[in-house]
Amino acid sequence: MFQNDYSIDQATPQAEVKEEQARMREILEFCRIPKSRQEIKDPKDFRNRILNPLIKGGLLKLILLDKPTSPNQKYYY
Repeated sequence: MFQNDYSIDQATPQAEVKEEQARMREILEFCRIPKSRQEIKDPKDFRNRILNPLIKGGLLKLILLDKPTSPNQKYYY
């Protein structure tokens, strides 16, 4: 009984990670041409979970380097 409950709990975070990774790949492909944050906005805590890790990892680049939160900011791959 406990094994089944544990395996379900373990599967959920793994599925979420895979879903997040797939979303990151989609965003990278979409940003081959510079896009604003509004154009690529994801409803789930977008900046912290998707955008910042891509920028910190060097996978996504900023057009306005000195203004990372500017409403005019665009991102590219």
